[in-house]
Amino acid sequence: MKCVRCGFENLQDDPACGACTWPYSRNAWKRTTYQIRRITLDTGCINAKQLDQDLNALERWASSGNLELQRSSAMLEELKGETRVAKAKSLGVHPNLFTIGVSVLDGPGVLAGPDLFEDLQQILFPTANALTGNQRFDVEHLRLHVRTGGDIFVTMNPNDFITRGRQATLASVGIWVLSPAELVGLLKELYGWG
Repeated sequence: MKCVRCGFENLQDDPACGACTWPYSRNAWKRTTYQIRRITLDTGCINAKQLDQDLNALERWASSGNLELQRSSAMLEELKGETRVAKAKSLGVHPNLFTIGVSVLDGPGVLAGPDLFEDLQQILFPTANALTGNQRFDVEHLRLHVRTGGDIFVTMNPNDFITRGRQATLASVGIWVLSPAELVGLLKELYGWG
């Protein structure tokens, strides 16, 4: 399997990429050279009323500069409600992809990761003949997260992203999808944040 970060061909059971150390298992986060920094929020994680304590913690860590909370360009197409849209607009957007002849080195653009729409569709919705609108948005949010090199995708939608082995399958190829509580726990464990 190819690393979603660097493209290196790894063995199926490797706990991390042999070239860049990107983790494929939770324990490998303790040994990677990467620090969790860029967090993509799924649409359900727009915490407009500040009622979710884990999302509040992530926002607090972002305001102190420890994290960057980002949204995909597809989020505003899916999101409803004036307060939630305003909150989503306050988040950073994924960086632009580096384009030869247009982007500058050391600029804000990032090298594009793999385009895994069909692979993600198969993992998230293996029995769907045709995707519903919501399913298409789910795949697109996660696809853009991978393309722009996000570290962790955070969702409050376990049915589409976490249950029935989805989370483990995604992690095994280096795509990290966690609930807000799981991410807060991991950040506390790795970095001692309180």
